[in-house]
Amino acid sequence: MLNNLVTELASSYPDLFYNAPPADRVENQDFIEASTMCTRSFGITGLAAAEHGSPFCTMKAGNLQGGRLNYEIQGETLKALCANIAELSDRLNDPPWGKY
Repeated sequence: MLNNLVTELASSYPDLFYNAPPADRVENQDFIEASTMCTRSFGITGLAAAEHGSPFCTMKAGNLQGGRLNYEIQGETLKALCANIAELSDRLNDPPWGKY
């Protein structure tokens, strides 16, 4: 559903996206893959990072005591969050973006 909204937005405002919207909705998938990405919510890990004033990419797995909460930082969660940031950075720093 959100992917279709992105395509509609690109059709209405073609200069807004680096990649041109598809002329035919059947070709929507290539445009969506080149123009969007899924980012994991920072959730509890983001709260812990904000409370302690350190980016989550510098954190290690384990327990972290906050002012009111004890945060259990999962190693797999940290890897996923860092991978999302790395993908975003790659997309922003390596034009041209996408397949078009």
